[in-house]
Amino acid sequence: MQRYLMNFDTRRMETRQEECLVIGSGVAGLTAACQLARHGHHVLLVVRDTLQDSNTSKAQGGIAASLGKDDNPQLHLADTLVAGAGLSNESVSRMVVTEGPEDIRWLAANGAEFDCNADGSLALGREGCHSRNRIVHSHGDATGAEVARALNEMAAKEKNIRTMEGCYVVDLLVHQGRCYGVTALWHGKKICLRAKHIVLATGGLGRLFQHTTNPEGATGSGMAMAARAGAELADMEFVQFHPTALALEGCPNFLISEAVRGAGAHLLNSEGQRFMSDCHPMAELAPRDVVARCIFREMTKAEVSHIWLDARHIENVTEKFPMIAATCRDYGVDIAKDLIPIAPAAHYMMGGVHTDIWGRTNIEALYACGEVACTGLQGANRLASNSLLEGLVFGRRVATIIGKTRLPQAEAGLFWREECLTEDRQTGVAADREASQQILSRYLGIVRQADEMAAGEEKLRQLAAKYEGCSAVSPAELDLRAELICGDLIFRGAQRRQESRGAHYRADYPDQDESLRQHFGDRRKADDEAERFGDENIAAAVTLGMA
Repeated sequence: MQRYLMNFDTRRMETRQEECLVIGSGVAGLTAACQLARHGHHVLLVVRDTLQDSNTSKAQGGIAASLGKDDNPQLHLADTLVAGAGLSNESVSRMVVTEGPEDIRWLAANGAEFDCNADGSLALGREGCHSRNRIVHSHGDATGAEVARALNEMAAKEKNIRTMEGCYVVDLLVHQGRCYGVTALWHGKKICLRAKHIVLATGGLGRLFQHTTNPEGATGSGMAMAARAGAELADMEFVQFHPTALALEGCPNFLISEAVRGAGAHLLNSEGQRFMSDCHPMAELAPRDVVARCIFREMTKAEVSHIWLDARHIENVTEKFPMIAATCRDYGVDIAKDLIPIAPAAHYMMGGVHTDIWGRTNIEALYACGEVACTGLQGANRLASNSLLEGLVFGRRVATIIGKTRLPQAEAGLFWREECLTEDRQTGVAADREASQQILSRYLGIVRQADEMAAGEEKLRQLAAKYEGCSAVSPAELDLRAELICGDLIFRGAQRRQESRGAHYRADYPDQDESLRQHFGDRRKADDEAERFGDENIAAAVTLGMA
């Protein structure tokens, strides 16, 4: 794997020295930045596009938390472990579901507006694999946008937070096991950002696939740069496909929230018949991997590109889901009167940069939180609406541990580097990126098998060989290189896991194998460490970072 993606020489580059560098503006990055600033730390918040461009702002369903009278953290934990198919770390999961409600209260106390009942209590929805109504939502189906708005407003008020938009972080600078900063492209020039603490919150990798619910920036760039720098990654085979993405020609990448099924919507095959009751006892509210595979099977059997979601019988459906209703209306579908054409699409990455229970990686001074991280919560298949919760909890925890960690400044002379990569311009980047997406969609989709994956991996490596030894200087090239690296890591994990578990389904190994109830990558060390955190640590941890 090529260590650096562009030539640089820190002696000739604009260099900035920061205390804390947070990369990414989703729920995890913004939470970490706000919590750090409120405890007196100086933060540079770096985003590749604008503060509004993140997966968080697109999230519809809500945040899962045991805030209902008939609910408690133990029930939420049980549902999380079921969805995780035996790979969620129980200690980490218990910590998240126990601390999460207080993080939501913190968010509400700082301006986030959540939907409430007439008596003032939170209006809680239900989604797949949840045994209770525990989904906190805003404006029906615009929870992510509200969370992003509230966090952005918090960040704007903090004098200790400065922001660099339009800054594409390229590589981590690591020396003798410690991260000292990054190289980046900003307004067309190479810069060096040095910091005592570096937080990766760069999001996921849905853009590796042709059909995805993710925005343009979800290229796996954070995972790829961490891998190049020697960080431990794990569980890369577990890519979650959301069952119900809008499937209309010419429409944008748009998710039809699981909350619509939680409210009673039915899935219908091409003949207009319900089928989920034959697949799982929870029918339309089965775990996402089950629903996605059942839909895929119906589409394959009928040789069609989509099936249908029927929400016509839901009372006041357009008022309950105004954003979904408006988007569908723009493309000629009235969800109160018409069937909604849907198909599965790449949605969420359970694997990523492996961290401990405080968001620390194996590289000193490098932390990860949000979708870029593999914390142990999500296991083989994320429970619906646990993603925003994880971002809140681990964003705060990262800020907490940084506040307790004292590190010296980097030596001024570190990291100058001579030009050593060829500057020959590569042509056909757009076509190669499309080819990469086709390969991953074809060979690493909802159903996988060994011979096809071997063929796909060889095609991807042939494509990657074209760029080996070359210096990338444009965001388009950098996106492609990140996707090629992450694609290779997914292939490796998927081939090694010779079983079907959670979001990873192999036609040649259709059963779950308990001898493979393990993490591929470097998760074992963190699992051992996480087990040392018992219940006695949770009560103390809840109060950290909440002031």
